[in-house]
Amino acid sequence: MKIYLKSLLTLFFSKTSILNSTLGLGALLFGFHFPIFSQGQIKVDAENQHITVFLNRAQIDARVKTTVQAGTTKMIIGNVATTADPNSIQIGGKGDVVIMGVKFKQNYLGNKKRSVLEDSLKMAKSELEVVDVLVKVADNERNMLMANSNIKNEKDGATPEDLKEMMDFFRTKLTEIGTRQMQLVRQSRDLQDKINRFQQQLTSQGTNVNQPAGEIELTLQAKSSSNVELNLTYIANNAGWSPVYDIRAKDVKSNIDLAYRANVYQSTGIDWKNVKLTLSTANPAEGGTKPELYAQYVNIYEPVVIQTKNARMMKGEAPQAMEMAAAPAAMADVSTTASFVNTVQSTLAVNFDISIPYNINSGGNAEMVDIQNHSLRSTYKYYTVPKFDKDAFLTAIITDWEKYNLLPGTANVYFEGTFVGTTDIAGGEAKDSLLISLGRDKKIISKRETIEEFKSRKNVGSNIRESFGYRLTLRNTKNEPISIVMEDQVPISQDSRIEVELEDAIGADFNRETGKLTWKLTLQPLENKEILLKYNVKYPKGKNIQGL
Repeated sequence: MKIYLKSLLTLFFSKTSILNSTLGLGALLFGFHFPIFSQGQIKVDAENQHITVFLNRAQIDARVKTTVQAGTTKMIIGNVATTADPNSIQIGGKGDVVIMGVKFKQNYLGNKKRSVLEDSLKMAKSELEVVDVLVKVADNERNMLMANSNIKNEKDGATPEDLKEMMDFFRTKLTEIGTRQMQLVRQSRDLQDKINRFQQQLTSQGTNVNQPAGEIELTLQAKSSSNVELNLTYIANNAGWSPVYDIRAKDVKSNIDLAYRANVYQSTGIDWKNVKLTLSTANPAEGGTKPELYAQYVNIYEPVVIQTKNARMMKGEAPQAMEMAAAPAAMADVSTTASFVNTVQSTLAVNFDISIPYNINSGGNAEMVDIQNHSLRSTYKYYTVPKFDKDAFLTAIITDWEKYNLLPGTANVYFEGTFVGTTDIAGGEAKDSLLISLGRDKKIISKRETIEEFKSRKNVGSNIRESFGYRLTLRNTKNEPISIVMEDQVPISQDSRIEVELEDAIGADFNRETGKLTWKLTLQPLENKEILLKYNVKYPKGKNIQGL
């Protein structure tokens, strides 16, 4: 038995020596530094200098500095957006070289962010697999121990001393195995938590970590060794910005404070580190080519009749649509980036040049950038529509608002230091004034009641005449006078057989096209005002009228 064991050990150590020799040879081989690039090829990263962010897409201006040797050199420029448009690449600069060729390519092995995260995730998963194996080993040890736990009685030769010795043995081994299992379970839980965090980090990076690295390959020709400074410009997709506004009103006697902000996002595959930003209202994705009108042909569509054995079927092909592109102490006020923005009005767009450098990570959360702060002269009015709501709504009316270069977007509204909700700003609308709702005012009460004694339904020859009446009541419980606009309506006929007659709406502006009634009123403190609205509708007998 000893000879056999010695043979096994000898065999094991001989195999180990061979393995170590092999590993030593590998280490020897890895000790040599093989060149990553062949002669005449260099790699350098682009240094992003300035980025113009459009509403959709971004223009990246970068710089490359290096030295090239005489002859033909292939320069691989890294730190290039994965989403770069190859057709938009422009390269110029200084140096005694000739650019022979430009080619954009994607390196699927060059995404460092992806490599680090995925390697960490793989390592954690491997550690978890080892722990899972050790847990199974401990389970097998425990099962094997319990399977041999039957102890024979004294007739079979087991004495009390033997029994005590066996109990001590089982207690020790079970405690050892249980403690080990507990530790392994904790390790497994910690590793699983680490794996989840890595996976969440991968998810939070979006598709960025799955993108290959972008590279630009230049072929350069130089007569002699030369220093080269290149300027690189290109358009990258998966970037842009959207406007966000904060509207603050201190009270109904103060101007509106408007904070114009930009939500800047990018998933170009590279991080923007310490770059100057320009936000442009242009949108290259819309295209700039004037649409052309082509002849529009009309024809009668006649389906083809196909006779089948069982039934007659109608078969035809509809014309196909054309595809179209689509403070307690005196302190200075805190500044925002809006104080460092220069607004430039060009022929086709407005550019906001920001002089403070920014860091915006690819695939990360959008960065909020302050563009402008404005104090807007405003007039305040209350609006109420008693037909739908008994409350009055305070609004701010801003004139000449188009000169502030506002784009359509969402605004957070604050009144008297309190958030009251959100409103939409439609910058593309051709209106003289911009109306912003500031929320409800419970101190102004409106009510709309039916006047029962006026309500009637009568036969008039071959027609029915229905009469409607409403009492509109307004009450100002505030200690100051207010200006308020009250709105109501009468139905509009779309059939010549239906006639609508407005009988009573004293003081209202009546829009006959929309049926809208508008009263512009001034209420003194604690004043009540009552207005009557009456109208008649005449229509043929036996007809059901919708909309009454």
